[in-house]
Amino acid sequence: MGAVDTVAGSRPAAGPRKALNTHDRILLVSNVMPPIVGGTPTLYDRLACHAAPRIAVLSAWRDPDFGKPIPGWRESDAGKPYPIRRIPWLRPPRIEDIRRRMGWLDLVLIDLPVMLVVFCAVVIAATRARAKAIVLGELHGLGWLAILLGVLAPWRVVIYTHGEEVAQRAYNRLARLRGPALRASDVVVTVSRFTRDRIIEDFGVPPDRIRLVLNGVDLERFTPGGTSEPFVLSIGRLIERKGFDKLIDAYALVADEFPAYRLKIAGHGGDEAALKARAARSGAADRIDFLGGVDDAALTALYRSCTIFMMPNRTLADGDTEGFGLVFLEANACGKAVIGGRAGGVTDAVVDGETGLLVDGYDIEDIASAIRRLLGDDALRDRLAAGGLAHARAHGWPSVTREFLDAVLGPPRS
Repeated sequence: MGAVDTVAGSRPAAGPRKALNTHDRILLVSNVMPPIVGGTPTLYDRLACHAAPRIAVLSAWRDPDFGKPIPGWRESDAGKPYPIRRIPWLRPPRIEDIRRRMGWLDLVLIDLPVMLVVFCAVVIAATRARAKAIVLGELHGLGWLAILLGVLAPWRVVIYTHGEEVAQRAYNRLARLRGPALRASDVVVTVSRFTRDRIIEDFGVPPDRIRLVLNGVDLERFTPGGTSEPFVLSIGRLIERKGFDKLIDAYALVADEFPAYRLKIAGHGGDEAALKARAARSGAADRIDFLGGVDDAALTALYRSCTIFMMPNRTLADGDTEGFGLVFLEANACGKAVIGGRAGGVTDAVVDGETGLLVDGYDIEDIASAIRRLLGDDALRDRLAAGGLAHARAHGWPSVTREFLDAVLGPPRS
């Protein structure tokens, strides 16, 4: 399966897009860059590293959710091979308690001033970088820029989409601009077929403007090695859509059948306290470990030493879902079979029956059955691990970066 896919279709008459060449530069605009942790920050950082110096980055030094400076951003930026510039805000802050008291005045007093500053900063950064294309890395918070840049600026405008921001219901004023923003962009890059199909069906984006670029994995860092230990590993933000609650319940069902195995969960998140309480009530509390946040070295060691990796993700009632699931490729690259939820873009990250197993993330019995299959069948586990390793090795960052550059800078389609 190639990392880039195109879909047939014709672009409505709107004039030809500007033809670019393989030496043109890109400005990437995103709030989520390291030292923020997660799949999307990793994706953008790896692309920028492998494409350096052709990609310049504009980001923010304040967390838009809390309004506080991001810890360690200066030290993180200093070690990057690509140029990165930060401004205080890239999207209006989510100070909902204040906004509720202000009513529509928040549009005039908060949103519009921030948006004006951001627009000017993007224009200046793109000019300084001699960029030919601007990639907007957040549809909800930055989609409005695609509309404005499309009208007022000469650059090719690209929106990078992942999953939840397309599938989830709009939750604020700027998010309601998703459709116009997607249709105003010259190119939409997306990480899964699930997201691509939603963009076409729900927002009416012409198929020939969409490029599918599956996420990549660091094949120098994530490699097989070490001795496997008897534990099931799960890693991610401790939030509802990841399915940690159902994982705990399913593990408790099979724990007595596999007394040598533990469940280890790494990560922080808003559901942490509730999940620890759930584990304490599960009947398997003495064999469930919450590891908290782990650094890069510890993360790699966990992948290499676990027996299997799993994250039974699901799509929530409001549409929130997993856009791809880079953790599955990372575990595959370390030679491990995986179990993922049959939801969102994970169906591209996990090839059911070849690199791992897909389950219903709401069904405890289905999750428990998958654990039984892999822990109880060495031959099946080894076959899926080998298939997963081959799958991961086809998605190294150098090749994914070339495909990303082609998607952004390639010739216009008819």
